[in-house]
Amino acid sequence: MNAVRSVISVFLLVLLGLSVAGWVWAGGQPSPQSTGARLVLALCGLMAVGSIELLWRAEPRQTI
Repeated sequence: MNAVRSVISVFLLVLLGLSVAGWVWAGGQPSPQSTGARLVLALCGLMAVGSIELLWRAEPRQTI
C-alpha cells in the first residue's frame, strides 16, 4: 500500500511543481490573464497538497 501511496505522491508533487512553474510563467502575462491563471494554479496547488495529506492520513483497510 505504501508503494502505491508513494507513486501517487510523486505524481502530485510533480503536479505541484508544474503549478509553481506556471505561477512564475503567468507573472509575465497581461494583468487580467495573469490573475485568472494564478487563481487556477493556486487552486491546483492547494488541491495537490490536500490530496497528499488525505492520502497519507487515511488508515489502510484490513483484509482477511
